[in-house]
Amino acid sequence: MKNKWKKLGTATLLLSITLAGCGTAKSSESKEQSFSVMEQSDLLSIDSSKSIDLTSFNMINNSQEGLYRVAKGNKVVAGLAEKVVKPTNNGKTYTFKLRKGLKWSNGDALTAKDFVYSWRRTVNPDTKAGYAYIMDNVKNATAINAGKMKPSKLGIKALDKRTVQVTLTQATPYFKYLMAFGTFFPQDQKAVEKYGSKYGTASKYMVYSGPFKMEGWSGTNMSWKLVKNDKYWDKKNVALSKIPVKVVKDPNTALNLYQGGKLDDALLSGEQATQEKNNKAFVKYSEGQTAYLAMNFKKGKSTANVNARKAISLVINRKTLTSKVLADGSTPATGFMPANFVKNPKTGTDFTKDASNSEAVEYNVAKAKAYWKTALKETGKTKMNFTLVVSDDDSQKKVAESVQSAVEQNLPGATVTLRSLPTKGAQSAELSGNFDMAVVRWIGDYTDPLTFAQLETTGNTYNYGSFSNKTYDSLVAATNGKDSNNEQKRYEDFVKAEKLLMDQEAVVPLYQAVQTQLVNQKVKGVVFHPTGAPYDYKWVHVEK
Repeated sequence: MKNKWKKLGTATLLLSITLAGCGTAKSSESKEQSFSVMEQSDLLSIDSSKSIDLTSFNMINNSQEGLYRVAKGNKVVAGLAEKVVKPTNNGKTYTFKLRKGLKWSNGDALTAKDFVYSWRRTVNPDTKAGYAYIMDNVKNATAINAGKMKPSKLGIKALDKRTVQVTLTQATPYFKYLMAFGTFFPQDQKAVEKYGSKYGTASKYMVYSGPFKMEGWSGTNMSWKLVKNDKYWDKKNVALSKIPVKVVKDPNTALNLYQGGKLDDALLSGEQATQEKNNKAFVKYSEGQTAYLAMNFKKGKSTANVNARKAISLVINRKTLTSKVLADGSTPATGFMPANFVKNPKTGTDFTKDASNSEAVEYNVAKAKAYWKTALKETGKTKMNFTLVVSDDDSQKKVAESVQSAVEQNLPGATVTLRSLPTKGAQSAELSGNFDMAVVRWIGDYTDPLTFAQLETTGNTYNYGSFSNKTYDSLVAATNGKDSNNEQKRYEDFVKAEKLLMDQEAVVPLYQAVQTQLVNQKVKGVVFHPTGAPYDYKWVHVEK
């Protein structure tokens, strides 16, 4: 997920807590409880078919619900479904029974048809869903999204009002996590048709199925509220009555508000994290996230030259970037796939070691200059100018400035122009290919290496640089096709794909992110997810 958690140049969510009420939070009968959460980037949409960024998915994750939720410890638990089910038909068929009496926030009955409608809407090419590809393993999804089949042919059907049956093209080891991901959530057809093009563009143009519903978001303002959804099936276990949300992009402002008692949680910059690391309220979360430079492969772009890409990568000192520029506990990237994300099924070795290509993340100015000389000769140029796109949050601008400095100081004839844009503008530039390089942060959508590997396949929405390699595509396709039931072979396919990606320097890995913050110690029950939408507030309560 662009941060992206999806790129996320996308935004990182910041949780900040404002206490109100003093009842025992675990009981729905306690006095009113409230806490404020702070987002670091703008909210773009709450339409689960069209959302692509971290902030949007975080709001969707807390105001809507799918068949499953992901609880503490990355454990998948039943959501709108009665239970977590096992597949049949060699892993290709899932049959879910919905809970009795489910309702949308407006009182409409929530039925199996709402899942069918939602999924069909997402894969319909007319919707232009950025995440349509995540449904590729559902039968006929790829053909439908390509305009070769009707949405009615999608492998999902309502057997009755409470029974949803899904047919896959092949066994999908990570499918249970997808059932807790926003793109797979149900939609009320009546609401979609009533609101038309306005659906999901403001809180009033939406109905809700989750523990909270949204109020006060106009589509452009910087603050709104999540309030308890009285129609939610498990409302008795939701302690909070409201969650005010405010967008604050500057960590200094966040810390000042925290220290002034106006926030009870603040996301920290690197310098702040160093200063506050011994504070009892200090919290550090590890994320399944890689920050990298997307490199534009379009004809005529200097970054289409492999030697230019290698030269740029080799002048970046990732240790300095993480220890001096970010200084928040982030670590140097060792590849596109983050460390401690997946291990060799046979040996237990971390993926990053098996797929290691040391030159792809090495700091070596002499070698960089040799590649640069070759790049200039191959392109017939004496100078190269690069436009570097980055979102306008503080930490990412510092990363971009560090890259700019490294390139201009070490590669003769290279100039880098920074374009710092609001989240929506940065996403637009990336999606349209209007850049040479872009600072991107991607948080895995689910706990499987495909969530990273799939990004750089030909035609993927988030393959911003338009990298295309038939061998790479075949290897990734095999992990999700002929080798999907062979755990070791599937792993080896991913390793080969990663090595190819790094050999071409198709992306330039920068760092693996962590999130540091100060959190009021009275707040309990926040569930943090290293992949997907980062926070689940359903179980949050405030102690006396």
